[in-house]
Order: sequence, then structure tokens, then C-alpha cells
Amino acid sequence: MHSVLQESYYCNNDVVFLAKDLLGKLITLKNAEGFVSAIITETEAYAGVTDKASHAYGGRRTPRNEVMYGHGGIAYVFLCYGIHYLFNVVTSPKNTPHAVLIRGIIPIEGIDLMLSRRK
Repeated sequence: MHSVLQESYYCNNDVVFLAKDLLGKLITLKNAEGFVSAIITETEAYAGVTDKASHAYGGRRTPRNEVMYGHGGIAYVFLCYGIHYLFNVVTSPKNTPHAVLIRGIIPIEGIDLMLSRRK
């Protein structure tokens, strides 16, 4: 049995630490379609207003990135170049827009369901 990461885990201003610490963690989703799980193998840290690669660089706030200013532990999913949906986890206290991009996974369960969702 795996333990669930508590919301407080994500309310950490050290986004680089969290990006590293999420490596090897199991991510799961259970909904009406079924159950999927995967091991996180690659991440990227985005340090909010000071990170030029972040959607929140310089304090930028838009309807798309507003979720980054929310409480740690929520998902920030956006469409990149009209092709790929990218999944990030907000990783800081409210109003500090840090996030970790989940760049790579190893599928464990629900692989057929994962494949059916791909375009």
C-alpha cells in the first residue's frame, strides 16, 4: 500500500526540491473510465515570478495561468502549441506561482485507457 502525499507536502517554496522529490513517486487516477497509474520519471521546476521559463514570470497573471497562484497540490494543465496537454502540479503556498511539470512517466496500470486518450 502506498501512502498519499498530503496537501501540506506541496506547500513548499523549494520547487527544485519538490521536482526532485517527485521522481519515482506513483501517480494515480481513478474515475468513471477506470484506473490508471504511473511512476514519475522526469520533472521540471518552474520558480514563478523569477523564472523566465515560467508562465508567471514577472508576476504575469492570465486566465490560463491563474491556477498557478492557487494553493499547492492542485493541477495546472494547459494545451501547448495546440497539440499536447501538459500536466503540472502547483507546489507552493497560495499566491506564490511555483509549479512542477511532470515530463515523463512509466505507465503501470490502465495502459489501454491511457492509449485510448491519446490523439
